[in-house]
Amino acid sequence: MGIIEQFQQSLFFQWKAIGKWKPQSIWKSFFYLLCLVLISSLILSFSSFSKTSKLDYEALLTEMEPFVLSEQGLDYDGEPLIVPVPVFDVTIMIGDVTQRAKTDYVVELKKDGFKFGKNGLMSPTTMPYSSLPIWGTQEKYTNTDALKLLQDNESQVKQLAFFYQYVKAFLQVIISVVLIFVIALASIPFGRSASVSYQRLWMFGAYGMTLPLVLKTILKLTGFFIPYFGMIYWFAVIIFVFLTVNKIKRST
Repeated sequence: MGIIEQFQQSLFFQWKAIGKWKPQSIWKSFFYLLCLVLISSLILSFSSFSKTSKLDYEALLTEMEPFVLSEQGLDYDGEPLIVPVPVFDVTIMIGDVTQRAKTDYVVELKKDGFKFGKNGLMSPTTMPYSSLPIWGTQEKYTNTDALKLLQDNESQVKQLAFFYQYVKAFLQVIISVVLIFVIALASIPFGRSASVSYQRLWMFGAYGMTLPLVLKTILKLTGFFIPYFGMIYWFAVIIFVFLTVNKIKRST
């Protein structure tokens, strides 16, 4: 069976058909998983760079209300402001913003300190600005200072963005492989009752990632937020493995 047909059956969660697949090497399943994750990462990286390139941060810093950031706090009297930086998966929120961010991470800048956390799971602790490693000869930052800092380090920021995207893709592959390994390992007792080897359990887990990963990619592209989607993602893979093995068990 070709990889395209395998992708189609996995995408539509056809565990009954997948249960009839002949055993294949873990390396082939790993290659499929690798391609799946890297293609998703490539699409999301291209989208994040494209979205970031359309944002004019220099105009934003020039036109926004004046601010002064020092170790003592943030002096800003303008309207609440949202500054997305898609290429780093982060949104900077200044003031009392009520709108939900469309990135994975959020930095909230308040008068007395800042918070950093995952979207929907912000840390309750406010960190003081004095803890930031940006103080030295520069004792405060204004709109002009931030603009100059951005202009002087534009090439370094772009290099850091590419590095961040590479690291994110690499970690996604590692996390996926490790969790599929754990899911397959935990499924051994259940698989043994249906004479399903660890090799096939790993295959079911790898292909079971197809639909959750495609949905995750679409959600990130559209900016649509589903609470606890990470848990739903891996729970779907576990259910896929269970249904596939159960189909084999009932057929024997």
